[in-house]
Amino acid sequence: MRHKNVADAFDLLLSEVTAALAAIREEGAQAFRRGDSATVRALTARAEEVKGFLVDLRAKQKEWRRLISGPARPPKTGRQSKRVAKGTRTPQGAYRVPILRALVALGGEGRTRDVLARVYADMKHQLKSVDLQRLPSASGMPRWRNAAMFERNSMKDDGLLRADSPRGIWAISDRGTAYLSEQGGQG
Repeated sequence: MRHKNVADAFDLLLSEVTAALAAIREEGAQAFRRGDSATVRALTARAEEVKGFLVDLRAKQKEWRRLISGPARPPKTGRQSKRVAKGTRTPQGAYRVPILRALVALGGEGRTRDVLARVYADMKHQLKSVDLQRLPSASGMPRWRNAAMFERNSMKDDGLLRADSPRGIWAISDRGTAYLSEQGGQG
């Protein structure tokens, strides 16, 4: 089970470093608006270093997954799909109201991991066993989490979430608040 702890630690570290990069970029944008070119240059250099660190960290995460996956497997031939049968997993749309409720509970916006923690707490009793399985892809994230993140994109497209929120931050829009209210949520 230690392998899972290390995988979770990589996920957490990647999330935190990504959030730090977003904060540096926002600070740089503020400096740009103030016309503080020296600060902009310094923050741009720092952002580049952090981006390089992220690339290295993702490579280490990939290397870790390779190390713990056991002996080398023969190369796959053709596409070997691991899709689950239709109707055996929770539909993507089922995450919509729980995402909105989580955002309201967080004051209108929150980090991806905080929102998803609340979504899981809200939905854990209705998730199916297949939803809890890890995806066979490189991300290895639980299927429910992937579905919730795809639903977030749909919600942005539908105007329920703000499209201008910083990377890693989910924010409810006025339309999302109204939608939640219509659906019988807190809104």
